[in-house]
Amino acid sequence: MRIPRIVCLLVFAMALSGLAIAADEAKSAPKDKDIPDFDVHGISMTECQCTAYACPCRSNGHPDHGSCDAADFTYIKQGHYGKVDMSGFKAVLIGDLIDHDASKVQGTAYFDKSSTPAQREAFNEMIGFMFGWNPPRVVGSRVVSIDFKESSDKSTYTLTIPDILEEKGVMKRDSDGKPLHVVPAMDLWGNKITYLDNVVFKYHDKGVGEWDLSGHQANVKEFHTTKEMYAQKKLLMQHGDMSGTWTAEQKKMIEEMGMKPE
Repeated sequence: MRIPRIVCLLVFAMALSGLAIAADEAKSAPKDKDIPDFDVHGISMTECQCTAYACPCRSNGHPDHGSCDAADFTYIKQGHYGKVDMSGFKAVLIGDLIDHDASKVQGTAYFDKSSTPAQREAFNEMIGFMFGWNPPRVVGSRVVSIDFKESSDKSTYTLTIPDILEEKGVMKRDSDGKPLHVVPAMDLWGNKITYLDNVVFKYHDKGVGEWDLSGHQANVKEFHTTKEMYAQKKLLMQHGDMSGTWTAEQKKMIEEMGMKPE
């Protein structure tokens, strides 16, 4: 079975967490005119090796430990890429998704069995446009059952790939029910994330990788992402340089969002 070039993709969502767009790198990205209009709504959850509630990759830096074992999940609830209906699309990229040594970035892509070949191809092209200057090395891809649940109060999130992945994140809220720990962040889908308690993060795929990183970093974000946002350079990740501190342009954008640089 062929998974079409698929996964410039989730890094993103991943490794998404922010590489700078150098001028010469940007030249290799898919051209705007070659990409159809897209408009997608959904949710993304990331759990990784970084310290809980303090992921440096989200604020224009590198992981403190050099590399970062992570799982980046994307669920497009509704939307389109050109003429392709992307509603219901789910995928996870798992591996060393961010590393000081870019040559070591690699992962395995898992696609939900309900996804269609047309959706996978569309997702590949869309993410190639969004993050095409730094394609990850994908060591494998599989079509599996992906079970994602969001509690009715939007506080508990679970993600399961039977016999491979188990995740559970819980959002803390204040006395008025408002989410705590909402921070500006470099992300493929938008400019804010909400940190979660990482209750469970266990991964086991024989011959691929294995870990128990429960208690480490977890975050979730609801997104509404469009091609126009990228064309107008409205994302924090488009203005990063991985220096370890927010750039002047990023600080300006964060202030305009009504937030403070973390």
